[in-house]
Amino acid sequence: MKALSRVPIFNYNTFSSTLLIPTKSLEIKFRKKYLNAEILIELESLFSWAAIHTEIQSLLITSFGNEFIQGFDPEEIKTLSSTELKKQFNDVSSLAQSLLCLPQTIVIDMKNGTRGVGLELALAADIRIAKNDSVYCLDHLSIGLTPNCGLFSFLRPFINQNVLRSLLLSGTEFKKEGLIALGGWTEFEGDSNQILMSIFGQSPIARMQAKRGLFGIHQSVHKDELEIEKKLFNAVVKSGDYTKETDFMNPSEFKKMIADSENLN
Repeated sequence: MKALSRVPIFNYNTFSSTLLIPTKSLEIKFRKKYLNAEILIELESLFSWAAIHTEIQSLLITSFGNEFIQGFDPEEIKTLSSTELKKQFNDVSSLAQSLLCLPQTIVIDMKNGTRGVGLELALAADIRIAKNDSVYCLDHLSIGLTPNCGLFSFLRPFINQNVLRSLLLSGTEFKKEGLIALGGWTEFEGDSNQILMSIFGQSPIARMQAKRGLFGIHQSVHKDELEIEKKLFNAVVKSGDYTKETDFMNPSEFKKMIADSENLN
């Protein structure tokens, strides 16, 4: 009888979770292209499980479709209250931080590309894989928001700030050259099985200690930056621009709104 190499585990609605026995890996495969509250709750549950199951050597995070996560659904975002919106973005930030400190090596296959918070999540991975013609975009500003999932805080040491400035403020799509210049080193046309097998061949203790050395020292360094990132995000949420297609609030209106709010307090 042939030994099983793939064993489904758990029963989540928003993604499949499969143990890859030969490499002691866990594959997480998203069923939808957009993040939502249910996905974030289920991911938090799975990451909490992974944190204490150090026998798992690596996590392979990908999707069933041709593209990785494309951020949040721009139409669904418009229907959220400011409290709901802040919670969902804060949850993504927490999950991205988890990728930096989980004991497993995190491999994300971005396939044909990702954008928005999907790209922020991918930038927190240890290893990225993608197709040669994959496409990316930091489209936060076009939906009336600022990054709140690491670009201004815990991902900052790994990101080329000059490239980030150009890509974020232009909001244009970019390809693999732009991603690499940003700091998102990626194995284009990489073989995920080969990468997982290479990780499996490493000393688990040495691997986990190396990951602590790479990322652990940053955990206490960026508390102030996290607070600033959150304040910037909360300010633009207050404008309500995330609920609009166009006709965004102008700076003088925003200034008056803030002044009136402060006077009430």
